[in-house]
Amino acid sequence: MTQVNPDSFTQTTTTSWLSRLGSSLTGVLIGTILLPCAIVLLSWNEGRAVAAAAGLKQGLSSIVEISAESVNPQHNTKLVFLSGTATGITPATDSWSGLSTAGLLRLRRHVEMYQWLERESETTSNNVGGSQTTQKTYTYSLGWTETAVNSAQFKVPAGHQNPAMPLKSQSFDASLVKIGAFTLDKNLVQDLTNFEAVETLTQAPAGYRVQGNLLYKGVNPDQPVLGDVRVTYSAIAAQTYSIAAQQNNGTLTTYHDAKNDYKIALIEPGVVSAQKLFADQASTEKLITWACRIGGFLLLLFGFNLIMSPLAMLVSFLPFLQGLVGAGTFFIALGLAIPITLITIAIAWIASRPLIGGGILLLAVAATWAIRSVAIKKKTTTATA
Repeated sequence: MTQVNPDSFTQTTTTSWLSRLGSSLTGVLIGTILLPCAIVLLSWNEGRAVAAAAGLKQGLSSIVEISAESVNPQHNTKLVFLSGTATGITPATDSWSGLSTAGLLRLRRHVEMYQWLERESETTSNNVGGSQTTQKTYTYSLGWTETAVNSAQFKVPAGHQNPAMPLKSQSFDASLVKIGAFTLDKNLVQDLTNFEAVETLTQAPAGYRVQGNLLYKGVNPDQPVLGDVRVTYSAIAAQTYSIAAQQNNGTLTTYHDAKNDYKIALIEPGVVSAQKLFADQASTEKLITWACRIGGFLLLLFGFNLIMSPLAMLVSFLPFLQGLVGAGTFFIALGLAIPITLITIAIAWIASRPLIGGGILLLAVAATWAIRSVAIKKKTTTATA
């Protein structure tokens, strides 16, 4: 380890060709595990997407619009829609600071401490003979962060010890929230996310002082030192919401569509239509679906790359050969991951939406043909050259 300055350290290590080959063989095992995991993720995700689409369609067609001012027993267990002012009967309160206001629905305490942070950067170079040299640089600087940083796990803890964090970030919810004659269950309350910053603080616990919109523990907020703490708040005040949920007597809770195995509990600020609530949820479901699709594809790509990584290691005694083989195996992995992803998605949709599933399957065939054509053309060009 080389000391560049008191807060920067560099470590250089060299890994032999045999060790790298052994690691690549371990990667084959990991890649073999990742492939079925990716297929399971893709299949589950498409099933979830189908259930979400059907559940939202069914829910919107059967929803009953009601008034928030009274509870009608005839609507028990039904999916209902209403708008009204949500109020915390027992308002959210932070007992540490005593912060609370009448009707407050949710309160979030955000705590940061000025502490040592470790940042790691790494550069690698492949050597003739197959070994690899890795240079890691660890730099240390003071900064604000919400998470308590365990300095004992630093590469170089000496001179960079952090004190214990005296307070943690935390959320507080009103224990009883009413909207007209109805009570919101805890899950609906926790779905409220339209927090706004608390700009005015009037009192501070012992050891802290009010500094603008924050509570500060330390001498000078403009020149913080190790261990200084600052606390800010955001809150959701009593306000109007529109809700789609199940009526259980006087309680609004999550509705379960048993037919599609889909749960509905939608809430947004303001007076909005049921159509908008469901459209917004449909957009959220699409984002989740595409995130899982991309995640499944990347797992496949990474898995195939790991399985073929020993091929690059076998020729790594000449770095330029390793680069060429690595690029080739990546292209093969890509050529396998794309059609398998599309085929898995297509199979999941064929049962419920044959036209959509068939279209995706055709796309998978077209993608496979296109990748194969490019590979053949590239091979022919290389042979001619």
